[in-house]
Amino acid sequence: MSHLPEAPASPPARPPEAVALFNTVLTSELLVNACWAKAQQGTTGLAWPAAYLILPLTLHPETRDSLPRDRRITLARWAVRNHDLLADMEYRVANMALPTKRAIRHGLRARRLGLDGTNLVALARPKSATSQWPTELSDSVKAARFCGQWFNAIETHMAFELLGIGG
Repeated sequence: MSHLPEAPASPPARPPEAVALFNTVLTSELLVNACWAKAQQGTTGLAWPAAYLILPLTLHPETRDSLPRDRRITLARWAVRNHDLLADMEYRVANMALPTKRAIRHGLRARRLGLDGTNLVALARPKSATSQWPTELSDSVKAARFCGQWFNAIETHMAFELLGIGG
């Protein structure tokens, strides 16, 4: 009696909404925008671990809508004011780890992102939102840029702590 190896199971199908929302080009461009915005006010790129915070902060509609418009509001102040949104942040960051990895790999392959030591850097200025862009896309890009700027004012490990991740 011959025992043939079992055929490898096919990867689980992702729902079409997740495929569209977590499209690697879109998610990579959100990271490019965050890196570019950070570089405009700082001297280094976005720390590799901080990249894992960008998508959960910018793609989750309630979180994105709660981000301040005033650049003087710090991540710490925002986190205190929005503790209810942070209740599942650790789960969202873990859930977005694979799309973030895909986005980083795509950005590096497409030469939209580069590495400066362990920091991600935007290799070219990303396009700014226009009135022709869908509102959700425009809002996500603006949120990514805002979050990138936040990381000039805080150490990455403190951001994780403030957001309730890994505690």
